[in-house]
Amino acid sequence: MGGPMKRTWTMVLVSTLLAGALQAGCGQAREEGEPTTRGERSAPSPEATHAPGRDFQAAPLARSGAAVTSGGGKYFAVWGDIRQGGIYGTRVAQDGTVLDPEGLRINVGTSTGFDPAVAFDGTHFFVVWETGEGIEGIRVRTNGTVQGKVFSIIRSGETFGPVRIACSRQVCLVTFTVVGTDESVIHFKRVSPEGVVLPTPDETVSQGFAYAFDGAVTWSSTTKQFLVVWSDARGDTPDENDIHGNRVGESGVILDGTGFPISRSPGLQVTPDVVWTGRRFQVVWADLAGPDANLRGTLVRSDGTVETPGGFDVCVAPGHQRDPRLAHHRSKSLIVWDDTREGSHQIWGTRLGEDGGVWDPGGFRVSGDDTAQAFGPEVTFAGTRFFAIHGAGETAKPGVPHFVLGTRVGHDADIKDTPALPLTLEQRPDTSRRQ
Repeated sequence: MGGPMKRTWTMVLVSTLLAGALQAGCGQAREEGEPTTRGERSAPSPEATHAPGRDFQAAPLARSGAAVTSGGGKYFAVWGDIRQGGIYGTRVAQDGTVLDPEGLRINVGTSTGFDPAVAFDGTHFFVVWETGEGIEGIRVRTNGTVQGKVFSIIRSGETFGPVRIACSRQVCLVTFTVVGTDESVIHFKRVSPEGVVLPTPDETVSQGFAYAFDGAVTWSSTTKQFLVVWSDARGDTPDENDIHGNRVGESGVILDGTGFPISRSPGLQVTPDVVWTGRRFQVVWADLAGPDANLRGTLVRSDGTVETPGGFDVCVAPGHQRDPRLAHHRSKSLIVWDDTREGSHQIWGTRLGEDGGVWDPGGFRVSGDDTAQAFGPEVTFAGTRFFAIHGAGETAKPGVPHFVLGTRVGHDADIKDTPALPLTLEQRPDTSRRQ
């Protein structure tokens, strides 16, 4: 095998292929006279959220990836932040009210966190994040109270993201990548409802001495199992990454050995996401078989059988569509992604039926004209609407302070929030002087 240098080359190749913002369409043509690049304002509208006696405005406080889930009748968004501790979040009511406008400091420990993930176990939100020296986590009550101390999930300089988490009522499964000299593998840890890391004999779901990354995980409440999916370069072919999966029981038993292939299409297939619909798993990913990144998907039964071995197109175009994320409710899922069809990075979406039918082949615009660039989408569902969040700013470069915005989307694909809801907020400096 090629060792760390080969893994680095693989990651650089994937990043290079995904990074460009190319002008492309995905089915729908622009209306005549519509500008090629949207987003002239440098900041989102500040007129979103007010607490009694206080006034807040949007602020570019985020510095790394955002994540979102729902529980207790609320949405809960988290992100990497420039403030102390590095991990902040806010609860959002179903009517769009931002309940914690100054942000909740979630990482109350001594480390600095980045790139968080979040899930709900039925009573608590579990937030996990990277530190550069391992992975940490904490529980948050639905009333916004951070409960207990930060707990260490793993301490190692060989762990890398994306860190993902899914929860049953009995256990949460945290997935991440462990990098060795001649391999990178998808690893997991189980965490109890009390925040205790549980011992598990075998915690690697991918094949050893291969290059696996981009893990994602979901929980099936019907069949009582997790499905972990990832991008896998088996056979020492980093330019031929396939999508693989493996089921894990609540007890930590790995059900499919070193995993099974979900898609073996030619070329690079990366950044998968997965959701349980109540009947089957839906998996989506970015496909780089050609010069551009397009989106594809497939269906997987609870026994690991791939229903659609050839997959299906979600969004196919000469430009880049990347980083798909999905959430499900009743008969449909909402897929959101980073799309450059208009020249800048913006968030687009489509609805996916239970049987894999794409309801909006051309997609529809989810992000508005709030900022020049919109990137890093995530999505969840609560009540009657999906809730999609994303980073936003003048640039899509990683690490640059930016806003986090949220948009509620109905089952009929209607956008409820224009402008979007700013989630990174700060108190106006002149509030105390107002009469």
